Amino acid sequence: MIDNQLPFFGEPDLGSEQSVIAPQDNLERPEWILALLALSGIGNKKALQLIKNFKSIENLRNAPSLEIQKVIGKTTINFEKLESLDASQPGDVKILTYFDPLYPSGIRDLEDPPPLLWYRGSIPEIKSVAIVGTRNADQWGRNTTRLIARKSSENGYAVVSGLALGIDTEAHKGCLEAASPTIAILACDVRFPTPKSNNQLGEEIIERGGCLIAEVPPGSETESYALVARNRIQAAWAQSLIVTQCGIPSGTLHTVRNAIELGRQVVTVKPPEGAGGNQYEGNRHLIEESNFDVSILGGSKKFQESFKSRKHGADLVLNSVSEIEYYFEHF
Repeated sequence: MIDNQLPFFGEPDLGSEQSVIAPQDNLERPEWILALLALSGIGNKKALQLIKNFKSIENLRNAPSLEIQKVIGKTTINFEKLESLDASQPGDVKILTYFDPLYPSGIRDLEDPPPLLWYRGSIPEIKSVAIVGTRNADQWGRNTTRLIARKSSENGYAVVSGLALGIDTEAHKGCLEAASPTIAILACDVRFPTPKSNNQLGEEIIERGGCLIAEVPPGSETESYALVARNRIQAAWAQSLIVTQCGIPSGTLHTVRNAIELGRQVVTVKPPEGAGGNQYEGNRHLIEESNFDVSILGGSKKFQESFKSRKHGADLVLNSVSEIEYYFEHF
């Protein structure tokens, strides 16, 4: 089973080599990470490669171009004049680096983990499940999601979701009803979550020991690319992904793809007898026993080829909400 396979919190293993680095020169500091990410052509992956290989700004500035090319490929960037950027944050916003012990280590499984995360509240250091689904949820979907979230909480799991309308909202509320912290992963400024109608819910999440967290800095508006990017963080953070209700196409299925790529367990709830409507099409396709169409998950040609022989989308199907107790007993 997935449980205990991954150390979901703790410092990354960056090797045993140690050297004396002046604190202000340490590339792991947020002000240097911000400076690297501000450079054209340096994304998450290359920034982390530079930090891990050169350790200090002095080493990076003095590195021969050939040595830098071995790390990140051919580049015309001149690091000799790189200066740190201000890492102070507004209000109660905190910044978390990839190298911080609080950084959820499940996210490090991503090919391009965010070197920085911005958050408000407290990051729960407990095991978690992600619960996702459609914004256009019906009464069955809302009730089912809230009950599963409550049961997750009662079994000691924090719930990860995205604070969107519909399923996400019910997932957070169900978790809070059982007095467990919940994590809302956003695609915008953590001070001003969207939709605005969930602002109060966001504040309650913080008050009850959870957090609002994003890989985009304060001042960011909600953009489509950020919504897609945050799906991978939801999948990576949690040990398991539970789909309660989703249609086709949907962002939920993108999150399912991310979970499959990461080797996370995908759990899907079987729709109620006689249920119609597009809100259940995703569920139906995910629980197909032998005719699963991987194309509904989107993704690259490489992904499609790698998983085209997958017999079904879900690793586990919950035929009824009552089975959630059995699931957590054996998870």
